[in-house]
Amino acid sequence: MIATRTPRALPRHLKRAALAMTCLAAALALAFALMRLFGLEVTWPLRVLVSYTPYVTAAALLPALAALALRHWRLAVAALVAPLVLTVLIAPRALAGDQPDARGPEITTATVNLYYGHADAAAVVALADEYQVDVLSIQELTDEAVTALDAAGIAARFPYREITPGIDASGTGVYSRFPLTRNTSLEFDTHFMMTGVTIAIPGAAPVELLATHPLAPYEAARVGDWLSDLARLPRATPEGAVRILAGDFNATLDHAAMRDIIDSGYADAADAVGSGLTGTWQPHPGDRASVRGLVPPRVALDHVLVDERVAVRAVAFDDLPGGDHRPVIAALTLPAA
Repeated sequence: MIATRTPRALPRHLKRAALAMTCLAAALALAFALMRLFGLEVTWPLRVLVSYTPYVTAAALLPALAALALRHWRLAVAALVAPLVLTVLIAPRALAGDQPDARGPEITTATVNLYYGHADAAAVVALADEYQVDVLSIQELTDEAVTALDAAGIAARFPYREITPGIDASGTGVYSRFPLTRNTSLEFDTHFMMTGVTIAIPGAAPVELLATHPLAPYEAARVGDWLSDLARLPRATPEGAVRILAGDFNATLDHAAMRDIIDSGYADAADAVGSGLTGTWQPHPGDRASVRGLVPPRVALDHVLVDERVAVRAVAFDDLPGGDHRPVIAALTLPAA
C-alpha cells in the first residue's frame, strides 16, 4: 500500500506575509475602483493609469484568487468588490446598445492619425477605398504628408478638403466626398490645430464635423492644457445641428473629462456597437516608451463621437503601416433632413 502525502502548509510567517501582501493588493484595487467610479483621477499618474482600466480590471482579480489559495474566505469575498465594480463600469462597452430611428442617408466616417506625418499615405488611400469612406478626419497632418497623400491619389476618392497642416503632430484635415465649407465656430486656439467643417450631404441637414486632437497629457506639466482642450471641445447640440467629433482625443472612456463630453449628447460609435474595449493606440515600436512593441498595451484613444440622433451601423478598426494609432471606421445613418 502506497502512502499519500498531504501538502505541507506554508510556514506561519510566510502565510502572514502572503496575507499582508494580498490585503494590500486588494486595498489598492479597491482604491482604484473608487477613483474610477467617482472620477477622482486628480494627479498626473492617475490620469495616465486610468487609461488602462480594462487591464486593471483583470489584474484586480488576482488578490481574490490569492486569498482563495490561502483559504482566507472573508478576504476573498472582500477582494472581489473591486473587480466587480470595475466590471460593471466597463462591461457595457462590449455590448451593443439601442440605436435611434435614423432614416436619412448612410455615410462612412473614418479617423486616422499619421504619426507625425510618417504613416504610409498609400495605405491611407487604400483603406479609404476598401471601406468606402465618405468623410476622413486626419490628425498629425504635415505638409509632407499632404504631398504624399496627393501623390497616392487621395483626390480621386475625396474631391473636397479643408486642411490645416502643421509641424510634427499639430496639423489636422478633413477630406470628403461631399462639398464642405470651413466652420471656424468649432475651432479654438490650442497647441494643436483642429479643423472644423460643415458638410453638405444629400438627404440630410448640414453636418458639422471637427477633426479632433487635444494635446496629450504625456507629462505632468501638460495636464492642464489637456484638460483645457477637452473642456473646450464643442458639445453636442441635440436641438441644433448634427455634430460629429472624430479624431485622436488622447483620452479614453474611463477619463471623467471624456465622459463629460459624451454626456452632452454624443454617443461613442465603438461603444454603441459593442466594440468600446478595442484599443487603438500603443507607442510606436521605435519610441522610448515602447518595450518591444508590447508594453504598454493598446488603449482606446481614438473615437468617432456622433450626435445621439445618428445611428451607428458598424465600426471597424484597421492597422496603418508606419503609424502608432489604429484607424477607426464608423458606418453611420444620419437623421433625415
